[in-house]
Amino acid sequence: MKSTNKNKLLFSIIAAIGMFMLGYGQEKLDIKVLYVGYSPEISMPENLESIRVTGGMTPERFKKEYGKRMPAFKELLNTYFTIVKTVDARDYKEEMSLGYLTIFDQVPKQIRERVVYNDPETGEFIGMEPAKYVSDNFSSPAIFIGHTAPVIGSGLGSKLDWYCLCLDRYAHHIKTEHDIFNGPFKTDITLIERPTPKGVLEAFDGFDVPKEIPMWEVDKEGYEDGKGFRVGLVSRGWGFEDSPNAEIISSGVCTKQKTAVALGRHGNFFLWGFAGSPEYMTEEAKKVFANVIVYTNKHANDKMIAKKYNERIATKVYIDELLFYTTKPSYLSYVEFYKKVNEKNAKLKEAAIQKQKAGEELTKMDKVIINAKPEPIASREGYLKESIGRNSWSKITGLDTLAIREYLKENRDYFYSEPSGFYDLKVDKDVKSLGIANTNIKVLDKAIGMLERKQDVDKAYRILMRYTLESFKSPKDWRTWFNKYKDDMFFTESGGYVWMINSLDANPKTKPRSEKEISELKYL
Repeated sequence: MKSTNKNKLLFSIIAAIGMFMLGYGQEKLDIKVLYVGYSPEISMPENLESIRVTGGMTPERFKKEYGKRMPAFKELLNTYFTIVKTVDARDYKEEMSLGYLTIFDQVPKQIRERVVYNDPETGEFIGMEPAKYVSDNFSSPAIFIGHTAPVIGSGLGSKLDWYCLCLDRYAHHIKTEHDIFNGPFKTDITLIERPTPKGVLEAFDGFDVPKEIPMWEVDKEGYEDGKGFRVGLVSRGWGFEDSPNAEIISSGVCTKQKTAVALGRHGNFFLWGFAGSPEYMTEEAKKVFANVIVYTNKHANDKMIAKKYNERIATKVYIDELLFYTTKPSYLSYVEFYKKVNEKNAKLKEAAIQKQKAGEELTKMDKVIINAKPEPIASREGYLKESIGRNSWSKITGLDTLAIREYLKENRDYFYSEPSGFYDLKVDKDVKSLGIANTNIKVLDKAIGMLERKQDVDKAYRILMRYTLESFKSPKDWRTWFNKYKDDMFFTESGGYVWMINSLDANPKTKPRSEKEISELKYL
């Protein structure tokens, strides 16, 4: 009898272990999670033409699926975590995030409108402060899903910017060794060889990429299936990892190059660029998403040290892209792209016209496409004028491709961008005269030495004002600061072409200075 009871007990233990291994008894982690989306208990938002509302879904698909995402996320989150709360984005208050990891699946109410600064005399655009949806004091760990990343993050200086709302369902160029793929919820991600996206193959850095590359299926459906699915988002990879607490984990199938960021982290914010709700996630992706929550929560205190205030600032990777624009393959790729755009738009236009003839209600996009004209395809000279001619230095090189290549290569070490520059690089004649790259910390040492020797002090001061956030007046103060922090400094291009210190407290609360601001400063 005793032996029988022991056997029953042993069988029960084995069965329990088996149930756990099958996922029926998933052990929950003690992490508080807040999901911000649209509640099925609150009526649908009105403006279904706004991407900030639909995330790129067609209005028809949005109406069909409204109210389903929140329950799907809640069910998934309750599988892995002890405390899960949900709130409609329209009712969200920042204080709700205290003590929680927050998942932003929809955009909350705006707390400050966008501010545009123009020169009072000329009316010329000087800069802009994006709209705010959470304050600068927001310090909780957070995950942005798709389009919410740049809408919310741009006002905070996040590198999770709006490069392209064009991410489909597959990830590629994946760092499979990363923590999010290895626990605590164990899963083996399945990689399948798939055709490399044209955006990768035809980019300036895609010539060495094979025609097929390993990919991971994140969502079981994507917007490219043509059924109105929500669209994912990628951020710019240029300069993404040029500062602490910033990492690229994966790219994904989109129209951009291989460095576009589909999965990445900047400080306490994580980008999950893929747009599908758990209803459409693969089983592997569900577990990885749970791991992302754990990972982001682990990095709650890793704040954004270098902030990106201008998503269109040109980093030096842009030089490689400009060099590519001077080649024939680049032009042929441009021609092919716009031929296909025109073919696609012609079909959409015909479909909209047929809807109109049938007396059906036209969407805002239908009305736009009916009146749209085919995109003009420029000659190669026109293409160079558009891609190269808008750069300020093109006045020196003209459209001579050999002269352009020589100029870009010769000045690579000395290019910088204005803090509010729109994909424009300038040559810093000051650092060029020293023969030291602005990315080499020796340039600061040299400039401080010039102040100490009272040699070209105005030039030295301009260099220090341009490439640091400090504003010391005496050589002694500059030298003391430099000696104290030089081993902890890093250079950020995406953050404004400045040398910063790897510490939240050691950097002044200022933004990089514009050329105009620097020109008005005099060394005393």
